[in-house]
Amino acid sequence: LLCLLSCIGISCAMIEKQWDGHPRTACFIFPEASGHINSSLALSERLAKKGWKVHYLSALVMKECIENTGATFDDERDAAPELCEGGLGYFAAYDRLKEEKCPGAKAWEGRAHTENLFLLMKLPGTIEWLKSKKPSVVVYCPIWNRIGQVSARVLGIPHVGIVTIAGFGGFHTILASFLEPEGATFDDFKRLYHSSESNQAAIDSLCSEPYNLDRSLFEEGTPLYYFGLEPPFGRTLGKHTLVTTIASLRDPLCDSLEEEDKLYMENGGSQLYYIGPMLGGEGMKRAATHKSAFTEEERKVLIAQSERAHRRRSELHPKKQEDLVGLVKNAKSKGRRIVMVCLGTVVTSDRAAFGWHGTGSGESITGKELVQSVINGVIDGLSPFSDQSIQSSVKADQTDSPLLICACGQQPDALDDIILPPNSIARASVPQVDILRCMDSTDLFVHHGGQNSTMEGGSCGIPMIVCPTFS
Repeated sequence: LLCLLSCIGISCAMIEKQWDGHPRTACFIFPEASGHINSSLALSERLAKKGWKVHYLSALVMKECIENTGATFDDERDAAPELCEGGLGYFAAYDRLKEEKCPGAKAWEGRAHTENLFLLMKLPGTIEWLKSKKPSVVVYCPIWNRIGQVSARVLGIPHVGIVTIAGFGGFHTILASFLEPEGATFDDFKRLYHSSESNQAAIDSLCSEPYNLDRSLFEEGTPLYYFGLEPPFGRTLGKHTLVTTIASLRDPLCDSLEEEDKLYMENGGSQLYYIGPMLGGEGMKRAATHKSAFTEEERKVLIAQSERAHRRRSELHPKKQEDLVGLVKNAKSKGRRIVMVCLGTVVTSDRAAFGWHGTGSGESITGKELVQSVINGVIDGLSPFSDQSIQSSVKADQTDSPLLICACGQQPDALDDIILPPNSIARASVPQVDILRCMDSTDLFVHHGGQNSTMEGGSCGIPMIVCPTFS
């Protein structure tokens, strides 16, 4: 069993010690990305319980899980009404901006021309939002929300980043996987980034009145797909950055942790704290996969699926409140084993490249094919242990067959032609951490290899089978 650090107390102690004597107010700026915001929710919950006022600027779809921590929610669209005209969130607004400014450009070209323009357009509203809350610290996602760092620097507010990946050692490989399918190299991007008139104009504005930011923030380690090249991670990290793994499990950038710490400090003035998984308290709601809207064709699929005989065990959105954790506890009390399948929020999303119908760079199976093949594989593997003599063994006490729990995502055809066995239940999302806490070393967790799932399963001591989403 892995013995991992308890992170929430360390996070709070670090922030409180650093800013002792200031009003206990924190502003969190996080994206419409479940894997990135969930760790912050645990910190928000702990701060709120300790008497802090916590405010979030995020996407509307995250409102419920944010408010569940005791924080207040503000819609990111209100901070950039011109950019988000028509009700678009930040991700969609950025896609529109790239198409408007660089019609027909490849993804990397659009990013080189508009990355800092997008930042500039968000900055005035974000600054006004921070002024209205008067926080003593800003907590942000360096990967997707550099606006947190930049706006905090303009106002002189201390800021702490939360990085929800294991480290930056493999970043050149990751970035190459984005560039190579489009026939580009790192040098191609850097040349365009530094020669783009629109990009340089945006940097000029960011570095002059009224913002007066240091030009090195934008020209040393040019940002690419939100990630820096050199120095590591560009200059997107604040003075303090929490990383949701432990040092021995990090994706190493250098041979030793000491070398790595020195590199971050000398190049970016950043100290990284490897604190382990940020789990939160029992019952804390977490962000799950979501869809922006259902098409008419998808609605027809939903209606057809609702008429299937096995739907009683696979109603992705049950009409009645249910207690999945209670089901797991009851099954464990009867000596049954638990198998949980959760394949993350990206491949089950609507994202074009890596979502339900995406194929990455065009050379892989779709997210749908991955999810359904894994679920079918688990069903096949458990078939010798399934009790077919009863109608449903989800709640039955007369069987010792393993209880199979599948988190399938929001897509209407998530199960398609999959026929679930009697000892299974499928939902769009499940309380993953709370279920893991009920499991033990006789159970099994099948997941996609995401940072959060890996650390959560490890911290609970659960055997894991990993089916990598991206490799």
